[in-house]
Amino acid sequence: MKFNLAIAGAVLPSVALGFPQMMGGSREDMMRMLEKRAAEEQLAKREPQILSGVTDLLSTVVNDVRGLLEGSVAEGILNPSDKRPEPGYTFQAPGPNDSRGPCPGLNLLANYGYLPRNGYVNYGQVLEATARGFNMGTDLATVLAVFAILADGDLVTESWYLGAGPNNVGGLNRHSTVEADISPHREDYYTGCGNNHAVSSRLVKQGVELVAASSNKQYDMSVMAQQYAKNADFSKQYSPYLYAFPFPQIVSLGAFAFYPNFFSNGTYGSGGVPNYESVSSIVGWKLNENTGDFEYVPEKWPENWYRRSTPYGAVEALTDAYTQIYPSNIVVPGASTLLTPNFNATTLLCDIYQGIQSITPLILSGTEKDVATAVSWALGKLTPILGGGALGCPSSDLSPEEGDILFPSASATGGPINSPSAQATNAGNNVYNKVYFKTAPTSPACSAGAP
Repeated sequence: MKFNLAIAGAVLPSVALGFPQMMGGSREDMMRMLEKRAAEEQLAKREPQILSGVTDLLSTVVNDVRGLLEGSVAEGILNPSDKRPEPGYTFQAPGPNDSRGPCPGLNLLANYGYLPRNGYVNYGQVLEATARGFNMGTDLATVLAVFAILADGDLVTESWYLGAGPNNVGGLNRHSTVEADISPHREDYYTGCGNNHAVSSRLVKQGVELVAASSNKQYDMSVMAQQYAKNADFSKQYSPYLYAFPFPQIVSLGAFAFYPNFFSNGTYGSGGVPNYESVSSIVGWKLNENTGDFEYVPEKWPENWYRRSTPYGAVEALTDAYTQIYPSNIVVPGASTLLTPNFNATTLLCDIYQGIQSITPLILSGTEKDVATAVSWALGKLTPILGGGALGCPSSDLSPEEGDILFPSASATGGPINSPSAQATNAGNNVYNKVYFKTAPTSPACSAGAP
């Protein structure tokens, strides 16, 4: 049973005052201790301050985090069948040979055995695990999984690695395929010198500051839009290879919307709470109160956690991403329908469906036959979801015309074929229980031991 701090706070002082000898001191000593504790509690409950860089940053961070841990129980109507993890699924920290990468939700599912613990997963496993663990809609999971296989995995086995593949080839750590620049709590590939997959301490601090200054003290859509705006500003200013290829940008924006919708304790918008306890545990960070820095720890569900009660699908995710997150800082990827009546979630999904033939040649190496095979496979997966389903997207054929290529300079530095050089030690799988990026990486730190 989880120890209740509120009960302890009420009971222990009474015991101490009534029987001071049990606590190892006199009644006067105990009174002085309680007076000191009361003063400390009042200090911890003061209004959170915004980090200014000139005040005591350490005490501000510690007090903000302590304040955000209050009231962390899910609200609203909770279905017992939505409690996670389910019986038989237990947490196990990943080992040094287990593949983990930039997607905290998939990392968490592997840590509990909903996905293979070694991090080598396939299409069917991911569709089942994301639905079971977080109630992700089949259409959204299908789109994400198809691109993960095309860009980062193996077409024959429909599989991929959650982090880096063997010899750091492939896997979700591969830059700007499914993994994307402008992430909620991870640095860009270039400024991070290849580390686009470890939780960044300075971005966590930034988010804590925004949450502490918000009205409801949660990682809601408003706070996530502010986090996106700040992260996008930083990327625009300091990353000469900021990469806004259409699909990775959709994943980037969607990730900010995923925080309240998937990491909330309960269904966001219906009593669910996307608070510090849930988000920090699921994304994987822990405050070191001695330093004020945040360590990257293995992703876990917090105690007494309930998934959302209704599926969250592709249309909802894109609608949230492009109406609540994206307007806070426009990063134009060449979307022709931007700011027109035709720009909506449905047309974006159809663009993904129709654009398979132009994206695939950029992310697969091989012959035209290999590319055609990959396209046929991808369209076969997507057509039941997008082409002939509720959206009714028009069909399209593979075209070799140069004008169909969405990013014709893909082989240039910064593109998916030829990414900037990175420190080899930073490009591998996640290493936990460390602090990454204490300060903002305004230039790549490609040196031994970086970041």
